[in-house]
Amino acid sequence: MFRKGKDEEGAVTVFLIMVLAFIFAFVAIFIDYARVAALHVQTEKVVHAALRSVMSAYDPALQRRYGLFAYGEGTGDRIMAKVLNDSAKRTPREGALPLMYSRLDSSSLSMERKLGTYEIFNNQVREEMKYKAPVDFTFEILEKLKPISQNMKEAAHTVDLLKRLQKLYEKREAKLDSMLQKQKEAGESAGNLRKLIMDNGYNDIDDARYVDKPETAEEAAAQYNPYLELYEENEDNPSARKERDLQAYRTKVSKLRTNITKEMDKILQKQSSLLQEAETMLNEAEKINAEMKQVIAEYKERAANAAYDEVARAQTSGGSAASADGTIASARQQAEDLLTPDSVFNALRSGIRGQEQAIHAVNSQVRVLTSGLSSISDRTAESDTLKNQVIRARNALDVYLKAYVRQGDNNKLTQTANLLQSRRGSDAERKALEKRSQDKLKEAYQIVDMLSSLAQGSEEFNELEQYYLENLQFNEASAETGTTPGISYDSYDAVGGAMDGMDGMYGSAAGMMSKLGDEFFQNEYALSRFEHVDFSRFGSLIGPNKTAGNAAEVLGDQLQVNGQEVEYILYGFHNPAGNLAAAYGEIFSMRLAIRTMEGLVKNSSKGNPLLVLAAAVVYGVEKAIADMIALAQKGFVPLSEYINFNMTYKDHLRLFLMLHSNNERKMSRMLALIRFNTGVNPAERDTYASGEVRSGIRLWFLPGVMKMLGTASGKGEEIEKGVFYVTKQAVFSY
Repeated sequence: MFRKGKDEEGAVTVFLIMVLAFIFAFVAIFIDYARVAALHVQTEKVVHAALRSVMSAYDPALQRRYGLFAYGEGTGDRIMAKVLNDSAKRTPREGALPLMYSRLDSSSLSMERKLGTYEIFNNQVREEMKYKAPVDFTFEILEKLKPISQNMKEAAHTVDLLKRLQKLYEKREAKLDSMLQKQKEAGESAGNLRKLIMDNGYNDIDDARYVDKPETAEEAAAQYNPYLELYEENEDNPSARKERDLQAYRTKVSKLRTNITKEMDKILQKQSSLLQEAETMLNEAEKINAEMKQVIAEYKERAANAAYDEVARAQTSGGSAASADGTIASARQQAEDLLTPDSVFNALRSGIRGQEQAIHAVNSQVRVLTSGLSSISDRTAESDTLKNQVIRARNALDVYLKAYVRQGDNNKLTQTANLLQSRRGSDAERKALEKRSQDKLKEAYQIVDMLSSLAQGSEEFNELEQYYLENLQFNEASAETGTTPGISYDSYDAVGGAMDGMDGMYGSAAGMMSKLGDEFFQNEYALSRFEHVDFSRFGSLIGPNKTAGNAAEVLGDQLQVNGQEVEYILYGFHNPAGNLAAAYGEIFSMRLAIRTMEGLVKNSSKGNPLLVLAAAVVYGVEKAIADMIALAQKGFVPLSEYINFNMTYKDHLRLFLMLHSNNERKMSRMLALIRFNTGVNPAERDTYASGEVRSGIRLWFLPGVMKMLGTASGKGEEIEKGVFYVTKQAVFSY
């Protein structure tokens, strides 16, 4: 009984011990769970803190000057090691229970994503400009382009059409002039024939008193009766002298007949060739006229006009765009007046046919005459008939010469010339205006020629070019040589190029309205972070009667890299003057486009579309030159006579940056300038760091149980010899 009680008590004790052991193991596991969770948090905080500390060592020169972030020199391992070591230091306190004595096992740091790559640089530029750039775009671009959008649309449309028609008009009229010249040459070829037939205007021929060596058909006919008489005398009383005279007469007449025949054949051959060429010229002129008609039909609508309308509809604080001035379109609408009617071409063709018929009429009479001359040798000719043949041949030739050679109201070629001239009523005035605009354009571009003499390499630009090419190679992009835009010494081509530039400008603005792309931010970044030319330096170099003096001395530091950074980004010339010449030429081109638009309005009353264009071009060139002087002297110029907006030199650059879409090369130029100015190569500086830290704690209770329960089964977790390890990664990017 007693033993039984003892056994029961022992069983209870064992049971209680087992329960207590289970509870203790359960609690112990949760203690280690808590310590493991704390290790996770602590390790993650440490790795993040280490990366933040590493990336806080950004290059101050890049940040202060260009708003860019990139890690400074070195690898960052030293900074990361210091942060990790400091975090692992223990600060023991008396009586404290050391729940978390973790230890750093290993760490690694990887730096990548160079600032010099297009993607990284572009991302940082976008972050830098994402708030400021849209405001600048709306105020500085749309507010200025919108008011004149409709008038510029009409002006660009009109100039585009009339410029093409002017070229075709000149070609057509040149062909018609060539046609007329060929007809004149054909007519003049008949002039010598009259000297062989009868070189006077009498309508009768008297018999000569004796037989001689005749030089003309008239003399041969006049000597025919004396020849017959001498022949009879020689028959009755022969003599050597008479025989010589008779033989000399016959020989001369035979030679004369041959010469007349040859001259007539020569005339016919030349006439045929020249009149055929004349008709070819006429046909080509007619084709050009048809081409002009086709151009007019095609230009009823114009694809580039859509961009102007889109900018005009833009929502800005400046209100709505001004309506188009109808007088600009009127010149375009009168373009059909430049066409030559079919009736004129038909009349000109009939004129060529008439000249052919006229020379054949002469040939018919000449053939009759030569036949009469041939009958002299056998004395079968009749004197009166021969004389009449000479007079009729001479008269037929005179009709031809009067119609196609001699000056007078009856000259058909003079009538043709008058017909052509009547359709060119304003050509003389137009050509005078064209010469004037051409001379003024040469004056405007004198400074470009002047700058060309300075376009030699320098050590600065050679170094910059090397950086530029290295960045292109780093980004696997192709190089491209800068070109001067919009410069032509032909006034019509210059205005046409200027209007094409306005088409491109409004097209770019319309595109940016629908989507503010990367290049938009890059352009605003270039203007805000890089230096541009002080245009006032050009004041002593622009305008009539200006002498360059020592242009290099006048421009001074503007010929250095740091004086023209924005211009270099825009145009990419690696010499001291190329970028300045390009900027000047493009500003002048823009001013020329706007001022020509005004000129179209002011000269619309001149009627003839080409005269309106010529006068508008003169106005545009002269006013554009004045604008360049004002821009240099005052620092601004009115956008247009009709719009109360001022444009600075920087405003023009902003528009040109938008116009020239070559963002990869512009980025390489900016990166080259950054390297040139700071000595920091963006292609060697990292913007992204990834780090990894492995730390562990010794498990206090049942590491085998912990492992069995799956505590170390997570990613980056493992247990080795009673130590629980956790691995944490973190990344940091500027």
